[in-house]
Amino acid sequence: MIEEGKGKKKTVLRTIRIDKDLDDALDKDSEEHGVSENALISSILGKYIDWDRYAEKFGRVSLPGEALRAIIEATEPNKLRTAAEEFAESVPKDYIMFHYRKLDVEACLLHLSFLSRYAGMFKYEVQREQERNYTVTIHHKLGEKWSYWLKESISIGLFKNVLGIVPKTYLSKNSVIFTFILP
Repeated sequence: MIEEGKGKKKTVLRTIRIDKDLDDALDKDSEEHGVSENALISSILGKYIDWDRYAEKFGRVSLPGEALRAIIEATEPNKLRTAAEEFAESVPKDYIMFHYRKLDVEACLLHLSFLSRYAGMFKYEVQREQERNYTVTIHHKLGEKWSYWLKESISIGLFKNVLGIVPKTYLSKNSVIFTFILP
């Protein structure tokens, strides 16, 4: 291994052996995405380091958005509320403690970023005014019941149980907005 300086981050030159089929797929995908094979491989490894290795330990599953939507839509509102509350009581806090090793706003926002980028659960945006005023806007295409699930699981699971705050929430068919002020 040879270490090279590259800006502020150190890089490491590593040689690996892979199957020809994997190499062909990397060639094809890097060309389709307009990036180098090195950039594609770094992105793939980054996703593994940031998400996949933790997702596997916590039993996360991957399914098409339409399947998730069908499951959510078939769930009775009272059962959905109970499930969201039960999930929110422990899973987000446990996951954040295990993955980020700290319970603060930075870890919570990073977790939302990973849910957006890697799990594809929603798109999100964070606006911060001054030092402590936050607005988190989440947008998705899975319907009103999914908005409700996100509202409950994020309000309770992240903000209440991790940060000790109760955000104001605004809900619509395909979005949820959380506003809060850190103490």
